[in-house]
Amino acid sequence: MEAMGVARVTPKNGSTVRGVVSFTQKGDRVAVAGQFFELLPGPHSLYIHAVGNCSSPNAASAGPVWNVPGGASGKRTGQLPQIYAGTEGRADFSISVRDISVGTGAANDVIGHSVVVHADVDPDPKAEFGVRNGWIACGVIQRSDAKTLRELL
Repeated sequence: MEAMGVARVTPKNGSTVRGVVSFTQKGDRVAVAGQFFELLPGPHSLYIHAVGNCSSPNAASAGPVWNVPGGASGKRTGQLPQIYAGTEGRADFSISVRDISVGTGAANDVIGHSVVVHADVDPDPKAEFGVRNGWIACGVIQRSDAKTLRELL
């Protein structure tokens, strides 16, 4: 059975954004899929952050964007593709990536990190406590026994 991690994303900074992101190990690749609701229409950045903590009101507790030393050059480990919300505020995505793993305990294992949705396209997010930022939703990636994203919803 493939290892799976799930982040249930909840609102931050007064937003109402919610969603779920799944990470499923498939051989040497990881299938990443997500659904988000109540976003403002347009593009949004989506990152895996270093710390598995979404307790602060502005999600700064998630720390900086996750980056494994020696990872792929020119790209941070936690950099996911931009998502685009339509006029109804929903965004779905599905990708397959090589430089992360699920449940392996290796340096590139996503379990225990967090996923943060940014209000806009944010190429270099910095974690600052106590300031309003554009981090509008956050969820900690935890192990899951579900087999598909549909089972999680």
